[in-house]
Amino acid sequence: MKHIHYGNFRVVAALFVFLMAGLLLFPACTQKSDTAGKTYKICLVQYIDSPISEDTKQGVIEGLHNSGLQEGKDYTLKIYNAQGDVSTLNSIMDMVNNEAYTVIIVSSTPTLQAALNKVKNAPIVFTTVADPVAGGAGESFAEHLPNVTGISTLGDYEGLVKILPRILPNARTIGTLFAPGEINSVVNKDHFDRFTRKYNLKLVAVPVNSTADVSNAAQSLAGQNIDALCQIICNLTDAAFPAIAQAAQKKRIPLFGFTDKQIAQGAIAVVSRDYVQAGKDAVMLVLRILKGENPAQIPFALVSKSNLIINKRAARNYGITIPDDLLKQADKVVGE
Repeated sequence: MKHIHYGNFRVVAALFVFLMAGLLLFPACTQKSDTAGKTYKICLVQYIDSPISEDTKQGVIEGLHNSGLQEGKDYTLKIYNAQGDVSTLNSIMDMVNNEAYTVIIVSSTPTLQAALNKVKNAPIVFTTVADPVAGGAGESFAEHLPNVTGISTLGDYEGLVKILPRILPNARTIGTLFAPGEINSVVNKDHFDRFTRKYNLKLVAVPVNSTADVSNAAQSLAGQNIDALCQIICNLTDAAFPAIAQAAQKKRIPLFGFTDKQIAQGAIAVVSRDYVQAGKDAVMLVLRILKGENPAQIPFALVSKSNLIINKRAARNYGITIPDDLLKQADKVVGE
């Protein structure tokens, strides 16, 4: 039998410990080198130019800027816009899918649907989508496709319907335009209809298929003996809202809405989801994914902020006096 002297044993043992320590440290060092200096590729895909989409884009840019990450060093942001053309949108999504983005942010329901059809292996974070479930992203806010999460901006329709009698006590019939080709527009119209019926109001909804048709559709709606025109959230009509305002003013029909930009375009009052905040909220989900969370485990959420905004000048133009208690309730009052 071969004997091992204690002195030699100590040398061998020390060498063994050293080698094992190196093996244990090696994976950690390798992992660190894989992530050190990594630049995340992020993109934002928009469907159309509109005040809503511009606010959302602003929120995404601000959210990333305020995240502590440095653009150009920690991340790059590429922005695409389909200008309202579905074929262009599909081409953009094909290109995005082939670019190996770390996270793909999409705003609007058409853009979400295009992403769901094209993108299978990258995380998708949506924002400014009325009803992601109706858009095909999942069975519920908690049970959804594994690579998708995001922020819903379903309009606060009950909020407006509740305050409307305080401004127009005799209103009975409400009008709006909607785009049958946009799921988000149909969803918003249906939700608005549900709340108008709940509060014993009648909704007259006129379809419109392009921005070029909005002016004629608005004039047709204004001629249907409505007491107020309340324009729901819709990419198509939002882009052409001045034509709706013009038709309302011509017929002296009080105008209301659900986006803050509509206040500057002639609405008396809006109960608006905060679309800048919707972009920022989406970025918070992006950051969670970048830190390692699985989108499948992140439930969909409603945008974290909405506002009541009142335009006293617009009210005066329609011969309407806003009650003082409602003015105090408002988050913002303009046109003093």
